[in-house]
Amino acid sequence: MELSRVLTYLAESAAIALRADAAAVCLLDESGTRLSVAAVHGLPAELLDRGSQEIQSCALDREALTRHAAVVADAQHDFLELPGQDFRAGLCVPLIHEGQPVGTLHVYATVPESFSEGDTVTLRSLVDLGVATIAATRAMAELKALEANRVQFIRVMTHELRSPVTVAQSLVRSVLYAGDLSDRQIEVFTRIGRRLDGLENLINDLLDLAAGKAPEPVEEGPVVLNASLGRVVLLLQPRAEDKSLEMIFQPCRDQLVVRGTEEGLDRIFVNVVGNAVKYTPPGGTVTVSMQQVGGQAQVEVADTGIGIPEDALPHLFEEFYRAPNAKKAEVGTGLGLAIVKDLVERYDGRIQVKSTVGVGTTFTVTLPLLSTSVG
Repeated sequence: MELSRVLTYLAESAAIALRADAAAVCLLDESGTRLSVAAVHGLPAELLDRGSQEIQSCALDREALTRHAAVVADAQHDFLELPGQDFRAGLCVPLIHEGQPVGTLHVYATVPESFSEGDTVTLRSLVDLGVATIAATRAMAELKALEANRVQFIRVMTHELRSPVTVAQSLVRSVLYAGDLSDRQIEVFTRIGRRLDGLENLINDLLDLAAGKAPEPVEEGPVVLNASLGRVVLLLQPRAEDKSLEMIFQPCRDQLVVRGTEEGLDRIFVNVVGNAVKYTPPGGTVTVSMQQVGGQAQVEVADTGIGIPEDALPHLFEEFYRAPNAKKAEVGTGLGLAIVKDLVERYDGRIQVKSTVGVGTTFTVTLPLLSTSVG
């Protein structure tokens, strides 16, 4: 939840709990010396735009932060520091998290002697819950900021790496195509080329991962899932043929339309189907099928490959994780399925996997349907 919503709910709930006419939440700044109005209930919204004030100039808040509560039984709104408000009674309680003050909660009434220090007991559970939620919301905001910084770092780093890798690949290919090399030299340059290809794949996966976690909104809309899956099967068919694999595609008669982007859906199924081809030994089978199940589109990618150990399944979608038998079988970055999971969840879908070592693996991607036809 956004912090403003949390604070507004806290102010409203406090007013309801004490049958007050109005309430407000004030928060301390990082220095702990200034307060600003962060949420109001039953008060003018213009108060939110009022600048922060020194605690020393806020008598009620200052008293509450040095005690458990501050009560004004009857006064002519001088204690409120809210000109133009016809309140006669007020209660101010501190908001404390792990022994440190974070702000104050005010409740106001037009009837004198509406509150007592005993009302702080009524508010205690609400205040404790509110303070915990404030702390959690702030922590989440800090985590999002750290994640945004991490994504930006990955973008900058990978873009800087891509150029020299591309140049190195070009030089290696030029040397190989030039000829006049000994068998040993050809072997060495071929191994260098494979390593550079692996590094390029890692860079591309990092960029894909960063794009999937980017805070900037990506324009999404209706996408025909049939077309995306058809493109992926067509793209990977030659690779399957090179390994003497049978690629079976079982399309759906209906046009299944889901929310997403063509690029995002292609990325999902290139990864999933590509892994099936990669980890299925020659002579095996990869079956790609799609169907409508209720209000959802379901895509299954089943192979007769090496399978995934049971203890590896819980970690399969973690960044950089690769199952032990996958490491032995093929070179990879361990980022593909993390990218897939991020994209599937972005489109409000889910991905599941079943596998038996030496028998094969089935990935099931389920996405909510927007409609069953286009036009």
